[in-house]
Amino acid sequence: SDFISIHVPYIKGVTHHLIDANALRKCKPGVHLLNFARGEIVDGAAVKAGYDSGALTGKYVSDFSDPDLMGHPRHIVLPHLGASTEEAEENSASMAADTMMDFLETGTIRNSVNFPTTILPPHKNSSGARLCIVNKNESGALGEITTFLGAQKCNIIQQINTSRDSVAYTVIDLETCPSDPAALQADLAKTCPMVISSRFIGSVFNDELGQPGTFFWVRESQ
Repeated sequence: SDFISIHVPYIKGVTHHLIDANALRKCKPGVHLLNFARGEIVDGAAVKAGYDSGALTGKYVSDFSDPDLMGHPRHIVLPHLGASTEEAEENSASMAADTMMDFLETGTIRNSVNFPTTILPPHKNSSGARLCIVNKNESGALGEITTFLGAQKCNIIQQINTSRDSVAYTVIDLETCPSDPAALQADLAKTCPMVISSRFIGSVFNDELGQPGTFFWVRESQ
């Protein structure tokens, strides 16, 4: 191709340096690269090496500067303004508000930079008692949590457990609402040392946030 336009998300270990020296060797010498996705997708050092050797003669156009190509006449850097249009700012604000509302009301996590995406739809037999737990991503943590709840006669009707790096996030729907959610959380923390924090949400999906109550528990840093 005479032009390669890049439109993929940046995913560490997947699209990092997707356009590298090996990919560039398969291109025409005069190929023009158009990267308006993320700067890390293109290996700037490999592009510069191609320019220096004469293997590449086309332009590299992006809205991200590259430290290896800074000031190079074939690297054209445009303003990164895609998120600054009136429509984009309105959509971003709306998305942020919806994301926060979902988290506060149901414990749903979307678009987080350091937590896994976690979505647990409502269960038809749910009492509205939902327990959201942040715990260490270590073997046995989930088993400790569910064993504790079973010992407290709390029947789990559905759950989801996701993780990212060292952190795991567990959302549990209970068949009945505990009489003392705050005490349940405190006992859970004492019994399960891998629990970092927990949040009990009442009447999930019924527009009754906090009924019978929203309770937070956080383990202090040692």
